Amino acid sequence: MGDFDCGAIDCGDCGDCDCGDCCDECFDCGDIDCGYCCVCFSDAISGKALLRILCGLVILAVLAAVVTLLVIALVPRRIGVSVEDAALARFALADKNATATALAYDISIAVAVHNGNWLMPAEHTAPFYTELLFDGARFARVGLATAGAVVRPRRREVYHATAAADSARVALGSAAVAEFTRESTAGVFQLELRALGEVRYRPHHKLHRLDAICRLELALSTATSPAMFRKVKCDVQKDHGGG
Repeated sequence: MGDFDCGAIDCGDCGDCDCGDCCDECFDCGDIDCGYCCVCFSDAISGKALLRILCGLVILAVLAAVVTLLVIALVPRRIGVSVEDAALARFALADKNATATALAYDISIAVAVHNGNWLMPAEHTAPFYTELLFDGARFARVGLATAGAVVRPRRREVYHATAAADSARVALGSAAVAEFTRESTAGVFQLELRALGEVRYRPHHKLHRLDAICRLELALSTATSPAMFRKVKCDVQKDHGGG
């Protein structure tokens, strides 16, 4: 019975017969041994069950893919921040006495905001600005974008700004002044740029605080001798959400 070819038999066409204990139902197998007919019927049932299982697995795979795509598309991803360009035309101690220190500076920056979400635009719900620090002390603050500015999905916006002062008061201690003198002699300054703001991923209403820290290494740059700058990827701080 094991070598019997069931391919030529349509078990669905069988009528009633007495197959004994071979099958739960009887089929008219004509000149074919009833046992063979029951084997072929069992094979047909097994094939149908396998097809149903395969179809079920395909449906589950499609549903899992759809859910994954919905999660990727609808669950907000944090925006990224980078400094695309920065040039330091002036950076020097303008004044120093026993109680205060002043800096003279002239710096231009280009800060990019990257929205990696597939469908959701990122809207600035508060002014987007940057602070510039030396040795932890802020010496400049400059706006980059106003509330209501939008970064489209899968796009980036680059914001350009300049900051300059002849004598800006800065809270530098003696250690920081010594470090400034050392870096000035070396010709390269270690600065920190901090990008701050608040965004919302439409259509969601939850507000997300934006706080990115960018560590810059800048040499003095002039029109005739521009300093090279390599793009800096900023460290976006973990967002705890807003209202």
